[in-house]
Amino acid sequence: MNEKNYPASTSREVQGSLARILYEKNGPSVLPLVSSIFAEFGAIEGKKARKKTGEVDFATAVKTFFAPALESKPPRAEIVSVCGTKLVLKGFKCAMGLQGAGREVCRAVMAIDQAVIENLTGKDVKMDIKQSLAGDDEYCLVEFSVDTGS
Repeated sequence: MNEKNYPASTSREVQGSLARILYEKNGPSVLPLVSSIFAEFGAIEGKKARKKTGEVDFATAVKTFFAPALESKPPRAEIVSVCGTKLVLKGFKCAMGLQGAGREVCRAVMAIDQAVIENLTGKDVKMDIKQSLAGDDEYCLVEFSVDTGS
């Protein structure tokens, strides 16, 4: 195996590498399972985080969750815009190590972040991945918004 395609320097990179390998070996049919597992783990992590932060508004919750990436030197991400129930995040490095893995794998794995934010905020959250390092874009651009059901 090529180490470049399967980074393993952090637990998140290991998770991403395993998802990537499953996808490469089994094709798109495995992605619902990958998404389900990552969403379940995200829900648990989001509930734990909510116990620590208590009730916080949507923007504060998302900023808190992404603080390590936002505050790293150099920053691994930046907030493009935020207003009440919508936040757009630009990522410069994939924490999951999915560069070039494909948009489909990114969507499945990012179920973790969506679930964390939903459980941290106690609200249904939509996530729209507009650009992705996994899809060979220059950076990630992800929009999180409270789902108003419309």
